[in-house]
Amino acid sequence: GSRVIVRPSGTEPKVKVYIDASSVAGSPDERMAAAAHTVATLESAVRPLVA
Repeated sequence: GSRVIVRPSGTEPKVKVYIDASSVAGSPDERMAAAAHTVATLESAVRPLVA
């Protein structure tokens, strides 16, 4: 699963973005690679929206 959390900063005039991803299939290395790929994909989709 994965999620993107967008919230305003409490102290600065900017937006904070948090991206979480996890995978349950495969070896630990395969899960890490799959989660990293998901984070990269979500980051590239979200970045233009908050830049």
